[in-house]
Order: sequence, then structure tokens, then C-alpha cells
Amino acid sequence: MHHTAIGRGYLILIVLAAAVLGATFGDTVSAATPRLTREEEAALRDTRTFSLAFSGVAKIIRPTVVNIKVERRVAVQGFNNPMEFFSDLFGPGFGMPRSPRSLSHQTQIGQGSGVIVDAKGYILTNNHVVGDADAIRVILLDGRELPAELIGADPGSDVAVIKINADNLTVATLGDSDAIEVGEWVLAVGNPFGLDFTVTSGIISARGRSGMNILEMEDFIQTDAAINPGNSGGPLVNLKGEVIGINTFIYSNASGNSGSVGVGFAIPSNMARSIMQSLISHKQITSSYLGVESQSLSQELANAFGLQSPKGALVQAVTKDSPAEKAGLRRGDVVVRWGKRDITDDQQFRNLVTITTPGQPVDVEVIREGRTVLLRVVLDTSAPDAVIEGRSDRFLQNLGIQVTDLTAELRDAIGYDAAAFGVLVTAVERGSPAHQMGFRQGSLIMTVNDTEVRSQQDLRTVLGSSERIKTYTIVWRNGDFLRRVTLSVN
Repeated sequence: MHHTAIGRGYLILIVLAAAVLGATFGDTVSAATPRLTREEEAALRDTRTFSLAFSGVAKIIRPTVVNIKVERRVAVQGFNNPMEFFSDLFGPGFGMPRSPRSLSHQTQIGQGSGVIVDAKGYILTNNHVVGDADAIRVILLDGRELPAELIGADPGSDVAVIKINADNLTVATLGDSDAIEVGEWVLAVGNPFGLDFTVTSGIISARGRSGMNILEMEDFIQTDAAINPGNSGGPLVNLKGEVIGINTFIYSNASGNSGSVGVGFAIPSNMARSIMQSLISHKQITSSYLGVESQSLSQELANAFGLQSPKGALVQAVTKDSPAEKAGLRRGDVVVRWGKRDITDDQQFRNLVTITTPGQPVDVEVIREGRTVLLRVVLDTSAPDAVIEGRSDRFLQNLGIQVTDLTAELRDAIGYDAAAFGVLVTAVERGSPAHQMGFRQGSLIMTVNDTEVRSQQDLRTVLGSSERIKTYTIVWRNGDFLRRVTLSVN
């Protein structure tokens, strides 16, 4: 009993000692833990608030983004004579005589992104995603997979519209891309490398980027938000959750890296909206006609006009009775502002004219003899026939060909089959660009920029209706052989 009491005493002392040591150790650990200052705690709260803003925008926009999957059937030309492969590599004089080649078809699978912009099921995306697809399917965030119809596509701007039939769609809000500022935070959403509904963040790096020689219409928003293959057609959104751009392409460095290097480009939402409305209503862009010939300014020209920088578009000529003349535009005016946008160069000016809705008044600011002059312009829907014919006639003259309509009598006389169509080339100037490219008397011009031409008037319209077009892709026929060429117009 005595030893037991002593043992219990030692046990009590040990427990008390452990409690004291534990309390001391705990105090030591607590004292060594770093503590934030009040300023640091406030900054951390602000950062958490900023993070919540990002996650809030992501919740708003992700249900409006779709994953687009496309199928394309492409023709593959085979070799009936194996030696023809080497003939193609080393020239027609190598190997055995050529024989007709066999054609087979393969299905290519591609994917991209899009954003729902209307409860009726309209989706904005890129032409290069869906423009030549044979089948289009759309996957929604909730897992539904639906077929889509191509409503319209414009290669010049890379804007396309598709449509799905579905209920309970979440619709994105198209914002005002003219109101954005360099340095503003943005999110890019899409399906990079097949990773569905991915969100990345960055800032607006620049506005009004052009001269990239990628598209006919270039007025890009530049961003450092990560945009990668598969993001094409997805939205670029501000911190209000509004779509202010449609992601379209990325800069690739010389090493061939196809991933993001912090330089991505998006089509401004105002441009995309205007083109979308035209595609839905007319299946193509409705041409807007101003009636001026213009050019960009060099520093020398800017100095001559008393301008500090070579920004703006110099009016070289004004067409009689055109919207430009009616608004008071004159030769020698320098257009420095169109609506809400400052003009950087002639290409941007032409782009803004193109996407302006005909009949809609636009406030225009010009510099005239050192003074600022404000004008109001109302565009027409298209250029007069005389203007169109003048442009197309100059083009054909510079090309070195003369054309006429293909009648049944001419078709039979030349030996074309009953299904043949196009505009008949009646003369080719020897040594001209057309002659060097292979055009000959009897050639048939069938399409220009993917538009069929079945008469001289069709050809005039496609060649002359838009001043902004800088390249023409022409498909023509010499006998039974089809040929294709892309021409640049200065």
C-alpha cells in the first residue's frame, strides 16, 4: 500500500510536469508563428476578392461556351504508276510516262470552340473551324451533344455562325469592344488541346492590331491570356462577364512552337456582331458603300498635313453622288475618327466602313487644312454598277484577259459538257499575268473566292463590289483540267 501511494505520487508529478512542459512548448510554437501585418491582411482580402471576381465570371461564361467537333471529307490523289511519285519529286522527265491518278476520300476530324449568343441556338465561332465542314456537332457544358447547321461563314473576317436546336440554353452577353482599354483584365474560355471548357486569364495587350496578313479584315484585340489550338472560336470576356472578342489565332515563334507564347488575337465583338447579323439575314456580308479612295499616311504625308503622327486615312478621291460626297467628305481630308474608334491606318478605316450597317448614321472626324471638321455619314448598301464595273474591268485589264458569257452554242462549239459553267475567256494577252498562270482562250472561270460565277455580271460583282478585298482565289478550267490560283491585289 505504501509503495502504491508513493507510485501514485510520482505519477501525479509526472502528469503535472508534462502539462507544464506542454503549455510552455505550446506557447513557444505560438510565439514563433509569423503573423501578417494589418496592411498585408487587407491586401490578402483584396486578392481573395479579386479571385472571387474571376471565379464569378467563369461561372457566368462557361455554360455559354461549346465544344465544336467537325468532320471534313478530303480527296486524296493516288499514283497508278509507282514511278510517278518520283516524277512529282524530280520533275515530269523522271521515271515512266504519267497515267491517270485514282482519287480516294478520307475523313479528317477537327475541333474548336464557340459561344452561344442567342436563345434560338445561334453560336459564334471561326470560319476556319467550321467553314468547310461536312458535319458539325456541338457539345454543351451539361453534356448534351447536338448536330449543328452552318448558317454562314466569312473567310475575310474569319467569323462564322452555326445553329443548334435545343432548349434551356445559357446565352452570353456581347459587350462593346470599342469601350475596352489596354491593361484591362480578361478571361479566355475554350477547349485547348481537347481539354474541355478551360479558363485562362490575362490582360488586353493592344487594340486595333492589323497588318498581320492573315485575313482581309484585321482589327484584332491582342491579349496575353493563354490561347492554344482548340481555343479558336471561344470567347474573350471582360470582368463583367461580357464577350468582347472571339479568339481566332495565336502568334507562333520561329521554333515552331504551336502553343501559347503570350501573344493571342481575338476578333472584336462589335465586328463579330455586325458580321453575324449579316450572315444570319443574308447568308453573306452585306456590302457597305462609302465612295472614297483612300490610303494610309506616311510620316512625310503627316508632316505635310500638319499632323503629329501618321495616323488616319487620307482621302484621295470622292465618288460623285456617293454617301461620302453627300456627307461633305473632300479629297485631301484625313479621317482620324470613325464613330467611337480612332483611325490608325487605311486598312482599319476600310474594315470599319465594311462592318458599319448601311443606313446607320456615323459621326466622322476629319482633319481639313489643319482644322478639325465633324461630319455625319450614312452608308448605302452597295456601290453603283458603274463603280463595280470600273473596278472589275481594271482588274481584268491588269490580269490580261477578256471574257464573255458561256452560251450553249459556245459551250458545244468548244466541246464542254452540258454541266459546264463559268465565264468564258475569249482572249489572253501574251506575256500577261494571266498567260503566265496558264489562262488560255477557251478557259472557264468557275469560282472567285468560293463564289460561283455564271455570267459576266457575276464576275463583275465579286471582283468589284468590295474595296477591302486584297486577294482573289480563282478556280478555272482548261478543257478537263481544273486549276486554282490566289492573286494579291495592290
